[in-house]
Amino acid sequence: MRAALLHRYGQSPRIEQTEVPHPGANESLVEVAAAAVGHLDVTIASGRFSVPPRLPHIGGTDAVGTIVESDRFEPGVRVLVRGGGVGVNRPGCWAEYVAAPDTALMELPRSLPPAAAATFLSPSTSGYLAVTGVARITPGERVLVTGASGAVGAASGQFALHAGAASVTGLVSTHAKAATLPQGVEPLVSSPDVLDRLASKPMFDVLIDTVGGQQLASLLGGVVPGGRAVLIGYTRGEAVSLDLPNFLLHDVALLPLNMMRRREEQASLVPMMCDLITSGRLALPVHEFALHELPSALDALRNGHVNGRAAVVL
Repeated sequence: MRAALLHRYGQSPRIEQTEVPHPGANESLVEVAAAAVGHLDVTIASGRFSVPPRLPHIGGTDAVGTIVESDRFEPGVRVLVRGGGVGVNRPGCWAEYVAAPDTALMELPRSLPPAAAATFLSPSTSGYLAVTGVARITPGERVLVTGASGAVGAASGQFALHAGAASVTGLVSTHAKAATLPQGVEPLVSSPDVLDRLASKPMFDVLIDTVGGQQLASLLGGVVPGGRAVLIGYTRGEAVSLDLPNFLLHDVALLPLNMMRRREEQASLVPMMCDLITSGRLALPVHEFALHELPSALDALRNGHVNGRAAVVL
């Protein structure tokens, strides 16, 4: 089978021929149709992951495919591959076949195209729970979403509109990204002047922040006293400094979204998310690459050139 093998950390994987894996006890063999390319994959390939895998390594933590051999699932069943160490401490999904623990497999309907099926779970459910389970947005509220052209940001903006928000503003880094925002989300291109204006004039009831970093302190100033800020990601930085006297005076609630604690709830949302995407009520951008283009996909992700998710289609 063809697979993308990483032979040295910090270098691009190479597409090579290797043996089809043999599933062990309580495992299934899955023929991969499409596999996600995400920030965790980039971290693992760099060697900076806390528990780096042994080399050579096949990356890819998420995929969609069809059961070939299994004691639990019938052959031909479509499944999502996610978890169980796949792509982390055992061979992953950037291959024509993957052997995965049965506990890492979830049946999926065939209504979604392969690239969408491989990438929808995390952004759609994160956006939904940020809006409905954490921020609890109500009709008439004004919402600001950072990283609004990304997958989680795009989902959050759309779910805020579904919840009846009076306005949803999407903060993005470039005019090109502003043009990709979902319908109904008002674009706002970030700049030092824009951040200064936001910090000095509270006008939003809710902030959904998907990027983190030092700009978060300015963005909190744009939330009205008594408002809420949902914190989801930190692609722009892992640390933020707050002026505590002013922050306490401003009285904005900081609400983290921890998806690790919501796995059962996440799984229960799968049928609804699939229905929303299939019906066109939820649009999640996906950049598709062929398997031999995987190095380009990783570079695009590292350099911030992917709006939404990236996936390799086999």
